[in-house]
Amino acid sequence: MKLNKKVTAVMAAAMMAASAFSVSAAGIGYVHTNALLQAHPKMEKAQLDMKQAAQKAQQQFQKQSAGKSDAEKQQLANNLQRELAQKERDEMTPIMSDIMKAIQQVRKEKNLDVVLESGAVVDGGVDVTSDVAAKLGK
Repeated sequence: MKLNKKVTAVMAAAMMAASAFSVSAAGIGYVHTNALLQAHPKMEKAQLDMKQAAQKAQQQFQKQSAGKSDAEKQQLANNLQRELAQKERDEMTPIMSDIMKAIQQVRKEKNLDVVLESGAVVDGGVDVTSDVAAKLGK
């Protein structure tokens, strides 16, 4: 799903930025971001809300674009796309914040130097996805 890919990219970038300093292999944890997103109690509702918003925007475009020039249609599409992007940010910001807080809690509890997206770990490290997901369920 497009929403998950964007969020995963943002999450991976944030975690990579946090890992810019050197760490020992023993101090590395990694998480599966998609699993954490799906584990979040608000994610299913956010996905449904975004799907409904996209359908509503499509219907709105069809109604408002009738009889308009191509340039006017493009402007309308751009405006609707900006509104959808803002809704996506509004839906995902609290979820991402919860995930980042849970990651930080697990990182401190397990005395890890850094927690990375699973694809970023080459050698060493421990999968803390289930520990972080458990924090989200509380």
